[in-house]
Amino acid sequence: MPKRNFSTLEEFKAHIHTQGASLMDFSGMKVPCILMSPKKYEQVLHNVYDRKVRADTLLDIFYDGQNVFVDIQIKLLETEFEQNFLLYANDMVEFFEALAESGMISLAPDSQDHSNSQNLFMIQLPKKDAAERALEIIKANLKK
Repeated sequence: MPKRNFSTLEEFKAHIHTQGASLMDFSGMKVPCILMSPKKYEQVLHNVYDRKVRADTLLDIFYDGQNVFVDIQIKLLETEFEQNFLLYANDMVEFFEALAESGMISLAPDSQDHSNSQNLFMIQLPKKDAAERALEIIKANLKK
């Protein structure tokens, strides 16, 4: 999975994931959820249908002492799905707290009611410590 590099604040802003993200309730636990177009979500389901799938996730953290961006890279191994989701983390502390706590991230179509956990594709993070590190960096930069 190629690492993305941005050099200016404008480049970061131009690549932010526009469908958004939210928190979902899953069996009483808050799970961070990245929203995607219904068409893209259907492609994910098509790629994993009737297969045992492993996921590789990477959190690339970019910060300048004020702004924190996290590029979440998700690759479903042995499928064609590979996607980057660049998030502006300063406005999403709760999202990253839930990510660090649960070690889970989910994908969902952006057209659904976001208060329930129907139609979620759940992914266990292979390295929960990356989410914990991201949260530390976000909190440290917010204090400045």
